[in-house]
Amino acid sequence: MTTFNEDSRVKIPALLHLLRLGYGYLSLKQASWDKRNNIFTGIFESAITRINPGIDPSAIPPLLDEIQLELQNEDLGRAFHKRLTARAATRLIELRQSRQQRLSRCH
Repeated sequence: MTTFNEDSRVKIPALLHLLRLGYGYLSLKQASWDKRNNIFTGIFESAITRINPGIDPSAIPPLLDEIQLELQNEDLGRAFHKRLTARAATRLIELRQSRQQRLSRCH
């Protein structure tokens, strides 16, 4: 008899569905990320340079620090949302190419 639990009924089917949609799976076993904000810095840097081809690589660490400060605001994420939707500044997300985003496992 098979035991049903959250992994078998929710997590694994959801992961399989997202993989079929074109997302990639990122294991946390060998990953490194910024513990302050749970951003995978290597992935963040490569995505920012891909989305903003003219950005100076030395501008990325200060950008990450600014994002960290915005995430600490007590404004329910409004400052971070404003940065996400801004068109004039460094873009953090490319909505036209959303299929190229990555999926990571959360604890």
